[in-house]
Amino acid sequence: MGCGSSQSIGAVPGSSNDYKYSVLQTWDKVDRTISKGSKVKKNLVVQRSGWKTVRVFVSSTFKDFHAEREILVKEVFPDLRVWCESRRLHLVECDLRWGIPKNTDSGETLRLCLGEIDRCYQDNVMPFFLNLTSERCGWIPSFDDVPETIVQEYRWVHGLSVTEMEILHGAYRIDNPNSFFMIRKSEFLSSLPSEYRDDFIDPNPIAFHKMTILKKMLKSRLGDHVLWYDCEYDGIDDDGKISLKGLDQTFCKPIFEFFKKRIAAQYPVQDKELDPYQLAREAHESFMKNRGGLVLGRNTTLDMIKDYVVDIGIDYPFVILGGPGTGKSAVMARVADVAYKMAALKEIPGAGDQGWHVFFHFVGAIPGSTDLEKCLKRLLKEIGAFDESTIPKNLEAACQLTYSTLSNPKTKPVIIVIDALNQFDDDTSASILSWLPRKLAPQIRVILSMIDETPPHRAMRERGFHPKEYFLTPLDVASRKEIVTEILGRYNKRLDEEQMSCLIAKESSQNPLWLSIACEELRIFGLFSKINDKINSLSDGLLDLLEQVFDRFEEENGGSLLIGTLCLLETSETGLLETELLQILGDEDNLMPPSDESGSEKDGGSREKAAKQIGALPAAKWAMVFRALKPFLRPFGDSGEGRLDFYHRALSKAVRRKYFPQDDGATDMLHKLWWHNKLADYFFDSDKMERKVEELPMHLIKTGDKERLQQFLCNWEAFDLLYVEIFSDALLKYWREGFGSGWQKVMLSGYEESLRNLKNNPAVSKDVVSRRHEQITRVMVHAGAHEDSFKFLKTCISMETELGERPERMVEVYSLAADIYDDKLKLYQWIERWQITELGHLIKFARQSIAIRETLPGRANKFKLGRSLTQLAFNLEAWMETGADNNLSGQEAIDEGKACIERAIQIFKELGNDGFLADAIMTKGILLPRGDEEQLEVCMESLDMCLQAYGENSVLSSRLFLNIGIFHEDNRNYRKACEWFIRWHRCSEEVFGYHHPKTERARKTLARPQYKRLLTQMEAEERERQAQNDGNEDENDLNEMMNNVQV
Repeated sequence: MGCGSSQSIGAVPGSSNDYKYSVLQTWDKVDRTISKGSKVKKNLVVQRSGWKTVRVFVSSTFKDFHAEREILVKEVFPDLRVWCESRRLHLVECDLRWGIPKNTDSGETLRLCLGEIDRCYQDNVMPFFLNLTSERCGWIPSFDDVPETIVQEYRWVHGLSVTEMEILHGAYRIDNPNSFFMIRKSEFLSSLPSEYRDDFIDPNPIAFHKMTILKKMLKSRLGDHVLWYDCEYDGIDDDGKISLKGLDQTFCKPIFEFFKKRIAAQYPVQDKELDPYQLAREAHESFMKNRGGLVLGRNTTLDMIKDYVVDIGIDYPFVILGGPGTGKSAVMARVADVAYKMAALKEIPGAGDQGWHVFFHFVGAIPGSTDLEKCLKRLLKEIGAFDESTIPKNLEAACQLTYSTLSNPKTKPVIIVIDALNQFDDDTSASILSWLPRKLAPQIRVILSMIDETPPHRAMRERGFHPKEYFLTPLDVASRKEIVTEILGRYNKRLDEEQMSCLIAKESSQNPLWLSIACEELRIFGLFSKINDKINSLSDGLLDLLEQVFDRFEEENGGSLLIGTLCLLETSETGLLETELLQILGDEDNLMPPSDESGSEKDGGSREKAAKQIGALPAAKWAMVFRALKPFLRPFGDSGEGRLDFYHRALSKAVRRKYFPQDDGATDMLHKLWWHNKLADYFFDSDKMERKVEELPMHLIKTGDKERLQQFLCNWEAFDLLYVEIFSDALLKYWREGFGSGWQKVMLSGYEESLRNLKNNPAVSKDVVSRRHEQITRVMVHAGAHEDSFKFLKTCISMETELGERPERMVEVYSLAADIYDDKLKLYQWIERWQITELGHLIKFARQSIAIRETLPGRANKFKLGRSLTQLAFNLEAWMETGADNNLSGQEAIDEGKACIERAIQIFKELGNDGFLADAIMTKGILLPRGDEEQLEVCMESLDMCLQAYGENSVLSSRLFLNIGIFHEDNRNYRKACEWFIRWHRCSEEVFGYHHPKTERARKTLARPQYKRLLTQMEAEERERQAQNDGNEDENDLNEMMNNVQV
């Protein structure tokens, strides 16, 4: 299609006029396919939110444009990419003259070229199209070279060269305002040495006429989008290719300026951000329409959901359960689509005059859809639960507001459809159901789907939800036949009765995903005479079939490139942007792990190659890989972010089984670590900090690269994205998992050096240094390193004194000092008299912070006031337990504590913060007489709110488990106390880590003699119970707790 001379398209014309007449006839046919009445919108403006991918398709012949393509790749596109990134745009150039395999047949070549332009239409509405033209017209496929399927779709292709086809499809036929044509002036040929001219002149006698008429037609239709340029021969480069001079001003600058102007016009920088919630809804609606179109054999399921929606007295959710690929998403899409249409027509009873609102969310369907916080905020926005001034600030606040909204009888009637609940991001698992009330308001319907026995399904059972559950049954024979007929019928293909029977006789045909993949394999199989053999060869098992498909992909679509893509996506944390993947795959020489251990140097050569500025993978090669994998990847959605990841979990399992086999554990580990290191190297050198924070830490942890992990976590830009004032769980997790038992000491030394460098930097103000010391102090408190935190706090206080003791800063310092003592005191096994000194310091600092905080305005200060009052109340009770002193008696401490906690409860109620309200209620219980039944009732009320707000594993739940255990210990019910202490230990290890002092305290408690005896007794009872119930598949919760206790 570019590197050879032209071919004849039929009978050879007898004269020059015959050639010209043949070319004119071809253009007449082309003109007749152009709709004269339709006009392309020349001033297209695309609304967007966030990042968008922009594709520039480059069309040219091959031999004669090497120099121009080199300067495009090395100068023009890199400059344009930098400009695009400043406007939150990803630039992807599509130059299919690079890398089309030699053994690619003519039909596949045409599909690649025209299909890539189709993809540019999909992503950018109007393709950004660049053509380079001179004296060669390139390959002209014969009639036999063009498959009938191509002719049916592009009926104007006969008689055209491939380059002409690209021009017509990408620009000419639609008068594309985003197209640009650079025509090299023929005078250039006079500067060429004679031995090189054959590469620049097409020997086909029709070529001269084709190029003459093409240039004329382009200028006539596209006007100033066509530009002639000068250049001169400048010798031979190191690769034996011709170099040109004079391209900077005549070639590079016009191209850069044209696409800069057109991209800016189509994707302008928004003065006002478009509503991202509305854009997300539109993207989900697009998925809903697409996925819900073919749902067969599920009428019973759909009828049950319909009955659930219209029934009276419903206060529970409806949950669809099933394994991977059982068709849950299709059912949910159909439910959402039908409900949406009926609600618009007010055909669903039970909502009065205002009607039902239908909210739908398909986890994994579009970029960002796996973020629970974004999902809940969109739900709340759609039903009017907040405005710009009351928008929830984080996931916790979003969960709490959603919970109260869905349990409020005054909320507008809403049907909530959320598909694939188990695919929300793993780091939200503790909150995955904290937004869902156990009892819904009468006008609320919630329909969820998930894989059974996944964490959210187990959590739903454990937390006392009582949903209506429905398991999707396997497809019956009639439904399977109907699905096969429908899928193949779209492509005018069908199976005879024998072939159909053979296909649906396979056990896995009951699974809709298996069946759709099998149909796709049959659809693309070229020999109908051997279709029976193909059906028989299909593996009977979803993962087995996927592995079989991977084998075919490897053979047909890029081999190591395809393997690399699958392995990179599988080992990534959050999926990869297409631009990231192309850059990594561009290092083809180091794309696969070494075949033996001797060659497995740590970085596989990738770090060394990175220094050489390796370019991105050629578009032609990527087009083949992407085309093969596209059905299995999460779609980009209307956001155009371009993040790639597996849509079905089954794909992830199949990749692990095929490319990371468990047969040879050592080799498997080496190969997997190699891919983690590949990604670690790439992201370590990336300048996009948000993506680095998402990906880099876990890859460095997996590869054991402690040096680079410490360097990254001590980077202030990364720190700001990971730091959370209340508790920096992600930051601490990376330190903990990366450095093991001595992680606090490594963290301490790292932050000490970072603070020294900051302090010694004359460009950094003392205010900034002081605030950094405050942040590091908090992080050290979160890590349980209290003595070290005092050191940082002392420096902070000294700086704030020099800065004039500003009230808004001193209140934070006093509050932080109280936090240190509070956290330290909670580590002691018992409350004893000698602790009164530290308690005195805490009470003093807490009172000082409260006194200043009461004078400061704003919700944030009101919230922090509530926290300080709760903290003070808790420790006033401890003061009483130590025996108090003459300055503050025990009764005075309790009275002050009760007054503080009542104020705190009122504040959190006013703020609508259920999580901290639960903390305040727990503290209210602690102020009651020890061992009193009312104390237990209040703590259980607090626990119920805590589990709803935070889930089983949180800082507050660990404290509640401890305090409820202490209550039972005070009442000498040691068996019950032991059960609660087990939960305390398990929660502490999950939240704080094995080596944290709080987890150590839990271990020491369970190591006390009476609890060691009880643990042994409880384990024996569990073994006996299991023996009596042999064959029962249900696991006992207590046994699971035992397995998590290490004494």
